[in-house]
Amino acid sequence: MSENSERTAARLSSGWTRLDRAGWWSTFAAGPGNIALVAIVPVNLGSALARAADVSAWWGLLLSVGAIVPLVSLLYLVQRLRYPQPWVNFDTGELRAGHRAAPLVNITWARLDMLDRQRSHTRMLTLRFGAENGPRASVRLRSRRGQTLSAAVTAVVSEIVRRSSIAVPQSRDDPTGSFARYNFPGSLSRNDALDVVLNPPTIDDPAPVLLV
Repeated sequence: MSENSERTAARLSSGWTRLDRAGWWSTFAAGPGNIALVAIVPVNLGSALARAADVSAWWGLLLSVGAIVPLVSLLYLVQRLRYPQPWVNFDTGELRAGHRAAPLVNITWARLDMLDRQRSHTRMLTLRFGAENGPRASVRLRSRRGQTLSAAVTAVVSEIVRRSSIAVPQSRDDPTGSFARYNFPGSLSRNDALDVVLNPPTIDDPAPVLLV
């Protein structure tokens, strides 16, 4: 650990520290095509059931609306299972999420989800990181209203990144990493991850990752 990292760690809380998760719905909405999925699946299901039961289109509409509730509930459950509540302990150098725990140095990947809203001129940023087959975390760096992390939370997340082994994945077909931006859209190196944590780019800044 570097001298600067040691000084930063000295100011952090001891023991297990709760790391606030990104809101599940706005995180889901940031994914390309996810909103369309929520709209299309219930409509198609309602229409299919109406045709099968030989009832009017109005019944199909009611069935479509009724299908939205269980679908959203299922999506919420999936998101909670994928990203359980994360905790970090700088004394032991561990990240824990649910029943999984791993040393911070075992955190090897980080991805940035970005959603630009041109009408409101805002950019929503969500950083995801974790260990291979281990714990993972999702942190909202910039909300859809432009709010960023507090100084205390920024210190925690940046220290996690500093102690990690985050790197952009490599492909056998691209040994130099020249096309990593396209092969692994959203993936960040450790330096890039640290930069977006400390300075979350606004919509007026260049996109730090490839928009898909």
